[in-house]
Amino acid sequence: MEKLSKTNKKLLEDFALYVQALGYKTGSQQSLKGGVKAFLLWLESQSIKGLTTVKRRDLKAYQIYLENRPKQRSAGGLSSKMIRDYLSCVRMLFKYAEQQNSLLINPMSSYVLPPCKSERRAILNRLEIEQLYQACESLKERCVLHIYYGLGLRRKEGERLNINDIDYRKGWLSVLEGKGGKGRSMPLSPVIQNDLRAYVLEERGQSSSPALLLNKNGKRLRGYSSLLILKQLLKRTGIGKKIDLHSLRHSIATHLLQSGMALDEVRRYLGHSHLESTQRYLHYDARQLFTEQVSPK
Repeated sequence: MEKLSKTNKKLLEDFALYVQALGYKTGSQQSLKGGVKAFLLWLESQSIKGLTTVKRRDLKAYQIYLENRPKQRSAGGLSSKMIRDYLSCVRMLFKYAEQQNSLLINPMSSYVLPPCKSERRAILNRLEIEQLYQACESLKERCVLHIYYGLGLRRKEGERLNINDIDYRKGWLSVLEGKGGKGRSMPLSPVIQNDLRAYVLEERGQSSSPALLLNKNGKRLRGYSSLLILKQLLKRTGIGKKIDLHSLRHSIATHLLQSGMALDEVRRYLGHSHLESTQRYLHYDARQLFTEQVSPK
């Protein structure tokens, strides 16, 4: 196993403490640390000493190295997503160094990460979303749609919602454990707020569980159970698209953009740290959006 120099080993240890202090989950901490270690090892192999000497051309050279590097545990090369993840780790390392006043110039600040080459996820249009709501036979089914479409939560975020995460007086929902351990607050529309309250009062029943949504056994409703509810709704409506919970998140992102919400506002709504992440969610022709915005109603 390749070893780092004492200087880079100390840098990696300090970075690991930084990531831990930010509240990232254990798995995310390990991934970030592994990605940074890979970059530091590459720097040493190129005789590049210290982050202060790294130039943009070095970052590009590292990207090319990743694009040609074989996988370590299986055949083939790295996927575009893996390459992007490695570079995201590098970006976070430089952000840390910048916060520590260890850099005068951050060469990663304006570095554009390569796009992920993947099949575009199927999404639902507004009419299909309306059909799903009309097909609901219970408040719980409506709440599943509200959580994963109306609020655009990730699967784990929806799973972890508790009753106390809702402030009915102020009309806000607290997402306490978002991706990377980051939380956020989200406004609740009157319809979503009323349906959540009605579910808790009329359908949920008494339970010692703090969970917002419960299964028939009074336990926390898991993501796979919410997916089954979604599949039932799709079957009732006859919508034949391959749709999962994350497709609903992609759908609301696109619909918000269609409604005229700024891209950065959509980013905050989804809980993304970077605009590039949000851009991968959008399934809408920008030319069509421009036409709608300038055309008279």
